[in-house]
Amino acid sequence: MDDEDYARQLHAILTAPPDPRISPGHLGDDWIDRGDGFGTDVKVTAIAVVPGEHGNQLDISYVLDLPDDVVVPREGSLLLPLDAEWREVSGYTEPEDYAPRIASRLVRHIPEHVRAHEQSRDDDRDLPARAEQHAMLLEVLAHEGQVDQQAPNRYVVRREGRQDLTVLVTPDQWERVIRRHGLRRTWLLEHFDELFASTPPEERFLVFWEGDVTTSTREKLPPAKRPFPPLSETRRRLAEARASGRDIGWFAYTPGSRD
Repeated sequence: MDDEDYARQLHAILTAPPDPRISPGHLGDDWIDRGDGFGTDVKVTAIAVVPGEHGNQLDISYVLDLPDDVVVPREGSLLLPLDAEWREVSGYTEPEDYAPRIASRLVRHIPEHVRAHEQSRDDDRDLPARAEQHAMLLEVLAHEGQVDQQAPNRYVVRREGRQDLTVLVTPDQWERVIRRHGLRRTWLLEHFDELFASTPPEERFLVFWEGDVTTSTREKLPPAKRPFPPLSETRRRLAEARASGRDIGWFAYTPGSRD
C-alpha cells in the first residue's frame, strides 16, 4: 500500500476506542498497551505524511492530559519514520504491526515534550574539552572490545565471541550524547553498559538519531530494530495454543505446581 493509505490505517487504529471487554492492564487484539497512558494521558488527533531527509515521515499530532501545575502546551506533534524500505526491514509491513510501537513511543515522548518547554540549566554546565570527550567515547567502546577507528566518525569494535559493532558518530553528536546522559564518566559508562547488555545480536550498528545514539540492524538511517513477529502470526499461534489446550504466557513456576 502507498504511504497515504498506510497513514490512514494507522490513524484508524490509534484513534479507535479501547475494547470495553478488555480489563485495564491487558492487551487487546490490536496489541496496544493502554495501561501506560496511551489513550488517556496522550491521544492521537491527526496523522499526516510529510517528506523528510530519510524518506517520508509520519507527522503525528497529539493532545496531552497533564496536571494543572505542569505549564507546557497541551498539544504537540512527533515525527516518526515511514520510509517503505525501513518499514520492511523493521517488520512494519502492515500498519497494525507499527501501531503498538507508535503508541509506546508517544508515551515515552511525554516527558521529552515537558522538558523541551521547561526552563533548563543544562546548557550552562561545563562540558569537557573535545579531546576529553573523544577519550570518553573510546573508553565507552573499549568496554565492549578492541576499538579500531577506521575513518573520521567511524569506529569498529572487535568483540570476542560476537560480531563486530560499527559505531557512526561525529564529535558534535557525541557532545550531545554526553550532555544527555551526564557529564560524569561513571554515568556514561553505566548507561552504555546497560544499553549493550540488552541489545539483540542482530543490532550491530550504533548510530545517531533523534538526539542520541541507538543500536540498529543497519548503517543506513533511520535506524532499524530487530523486528517482532507480525501480529497476524502471533494471533495464529495464540489461536492454535488455545485450541490445543496449551498454556499461553510466561510463568515463574510450573502452572498448577503451587497451592
